[in-house]
Amino acid sequence: MRRSFTEVLRQESPFSLAREALWRTRKGWHRNRLLSRLNEEPCPVKFRKLGYYASGAPDIEATSRALITAYADEICEGRFPFLGYGTQQLGHEPKWNYDFVSGLEWPQTPLKDHDGIRFDGSDIKVPYELSRLQFLPILGKAHILTGGQRYRESAKRLLAHWIEKNPVGTGVNWSIAMEAGLRAMSICLMLDLMWPLWPDEADWLSSVTRCLWQHMLYIEAHIEFSHLVSSNHYLSNVVGLFCLAEFLDGSKMAAKRKLYRQLVEAELLRQVYADGGDYEASTGYHALVTQMFTSVLLLMRATATVPDPRFLERLRRMYGMMDQLASASGQIPQVGDCDDGRVELLLDDLQQMLVLPVVERTSLRLSNLLGIGKCLFGGRRGSTEDARWYGLTESRTESSSRVATTQSSGQKVAVFPDFGTTIASAEDVDVLFFAIPNGIRGKGSHTHNDKLSFVLRLDGEEVLCDSGTATYTRDPKLRNRFRATSAHNTIVVDGQEQNTIDSGPTGLFWIGNEAEVSPIEHWREDGQVVLRASHSGYKRLGVTHTRTIRLPQRECRAVVEDQLGGCGVHRFEINLQLAPNWKVSSIDNVDSEIRVRASGSREVEIVFSGTHDAYGQEEESSISMCYGTQTPSKRLRFWGESTLPALLTTTFGWTATASRTSDRPLRWEATNDATKQC
Repeated sequence: MRRSFTEVLRQESPFSLAREALWRTRKGWHRNRLLSRLNEEPCPVKFRKLGYYASGAPDIEATSRALITAYADEICEGRFPFLGYGTQQLGHEPKWNYDFVSGLEWPQTPLKDHDGIRFDGSDIKVPYELSRLQFLPILGKAHILTGGQRYRESAKRLLAHWIEKNPVGTGVNWSIAMEAGLRAMSICLMLDLMWPLWPDEADWLSSVTRCLWQHMLYIEAHIEFSHLVSSNHYLSNVVGLFCLAEFLDGSKMAAKRKLYRQLVEAELLRQVYADGGDYEASTGYHALVTQMFTSVLLLMRATATVPDPRFLERLRRMYGMMDQLASASGQIPQVGDCDDGRVELLLDDLQQMLVLPVVERTSLRLSNLLGIGKCLFGGRRGSTEDARWYGLTESRTESSSRVATTQSSGQKVAVFPDFGTTIASAEDVDVLFFAIPNGIRGKGSHTHNDKLSFVLRLDGEEVLCDSGTATYTRDPKLRNRFRATSAHNTIVVDGQEQNTIDSGPTGLFWIGNEAEVSPIEHWREDGQVVLRASHSGYKRLGVTHTRTIRLPQRECRAVVEDQLGGCGVHRFEINLQLAPNWKVSSIDNVDSEIRVRASGSREVEIVFSGTHDAYGQEEESSISMCYGTQTPSKRLRFWGESTLPALLTTTFGWTATASRTSDRPLRWEATNDATKQC
């Protein structure tokens, strides 16, 4: 998904535009040449076992085995669990072109991406998600753990049915190369788990190998490359092609392995800042991209390929940033778009899909992904259960990232200057402050209007949270509401957006680039950590917004100061999104202050002051912790008018007694009831 191409063109030099025009001219010829080979006889490649996974069943806990087999049992019964949609009864021969939420289907005709997005209440991501086939490796793992043939047969049957119903180039699941890349990886990983195949499976393997060859040609023919914009879409293309080149053996495959490895390594240095942050301005896409690069590293490991040291170091820093962002339970905060994208389903995903109701799930509970990073590079967070499938053991080295970390008297500050994020911690509180540049240097499509927003955590539990994403194309109004300035814990001035948002359907993956952010400054002053940043999103109104956050030492409070610079009278609105398990018990106006009491695991008092002409109220709201879902919640809204310059202050104070149950991991009891919660 990319922003308006016309808007991108306005930012480019004549040389860049000429180079892009030449590439697009050649692309059509290149596509036709590749597609002419789709039905080449005999198939010029064979599948080869790599050892991506360690041989044999890993030594994992009984609860992990139970999760894998319970999920696989659901698939065998025709029930397909999804993180955001719940478990769907789709049968043993699913409709692969069907949006089971809206009840709408896509025709079995050649489609391009813009044809598949129809703005009729359907969401193309539903068939995409099913056809990524990420249940196949789980069936392979269940087969290894139990020896049960039903898992092997179910994987074979479902894949054969998908191939039959989705001829290459036809239908919604062949509309973009990204989906083909992720799907091809699922197939390759499943075969790696099921190897060696039996003699009576030869015809099936031949059909699957031809399908993988067609995936390679299709991706190469429709590669989502541009000299102007490079995103996770193109990355998924070259990662998928590298995976295919490694697993397929034949003429020119060795050259392809080298080419696509070099392209992946170059893309990491392009798309990931020096401090380890993904440049699409999204923690959800940071997690997806990290998993893509990790899969490449594991493929290199399986083939004894030595990665570029710069690739290793930058990936180490990606994990280092997630490690700093994560709570003790391995959950990182939502920032920017998040559509639950994965390369492989890990135990955190299976656990939530089988244990929790949809409204309590979060797509960014990443303990096992962090655990893989801990084994590869070192780190503080994460379960190493999934890592054992790759033969990884916990590293004793410390994780490294380009992060300025200071610690004094129980206070800690971690700064990611390029990604525009600072985490200040003191005993049981974390303040995560975001001044993230607009994605892809102003060209990105996954940016939200969240400049100078922050997340407040007590005992690892979010008190103030980000609103999330909810949807992309199913509901344009909902899409824009969740990425608007008012959906984030920051200030709206005169009812305007920080970056302009096109309210029409064609603007759903476009956002303006007005809000440039300053680097986050941090220092210590009178026993407190001080963070400060500003943005230029209201420059057209003659207003600047500077936010200062103070975290005093050994005090149960945090202070947020919003300085509005300029002149004249302007309207302001401060929104604070409460996490769903936090409730407002009272709101009072006391001596020109608005005092709010909220309760969750503790009691929190929020005091707003700064102008006599101010109002405050609790409002109904909702957050989206998984794509496609909304959870009812509350938000606080303070609003009024003030002559500028003005200083608005919001103070948060909380009780000293903590309940630490929120950081206990979800537990799974081995049982035949796949929905039991313990």
